[in-house]
Amino acid sequence: MKEMVVDFRKSKSPPSPVCISGKDVEIVSSYRFLGVQLDNKLEWSTNTDAVYKKAMSRLYFLRRLRSFSVCSRMLHMFYQSVMASTIFFAAVCWGAGIKAKDANRLNKLIKKAGSVVGCRLHNLDEVMRDKMVLKLRTIMDSPSHPLHNTVDKLRSSFSSRLLQPRCSKERYRKSFLPSAIRLYNSSKPSQ
Repeated sequence: MKEMVVDFRKSKSPPSPVCISGKDVEIVSSYRFLGVQLDNKLEWSTNTDAVYKKAMSRLYFLRRLRSFSVCSRMLHMFYQSVMASTIFFAAVCWGAGIKAKDANRLNKLIKKAGSVVGCRLHNLDEVMRDKMVLKLRTIMDSPSHPLHNTVDKLRSSFSSRLLQPRCSKERYRKSFLPSAIRLYNSSKPSQ
């Protein structure tokens, strides 16, 4: 059993030890949950490192396929199913909050894969933007979604745009909902 403490207070006191069934719970600074690396600062560098490492190992196999003169169409199919699925997994969660340095690392990797495949591949920003807007539209169309009412309250009474929620912290400003609303509004034609 592991415990990850997320604490943004200025005066941090050490957390009280947790004991479950006579066993102490280990305190960790990062934890893998549903395939995504989370850390106690809610930053995405640890996740980016894991994604980069996985994608680099798959790039090796993509290069090996090219060395066997596999056609470009099959290389592209391999990239989409094996490499892109690794790189863009849960991009809706971490895509807006990723640091520029980490985004550049992943974009360079995508560019290398594109040179192996022989065509331009969509970069992280393009894929993240499309996935976030699609997810927001899904939330808007599904009354049973837990965020539906929250998003519905942000609809403008004058246009088809959504009002930006108030964000006092940069951490919240870079989270899914404010970022997705910004992207959604920028994708709508101005009226």
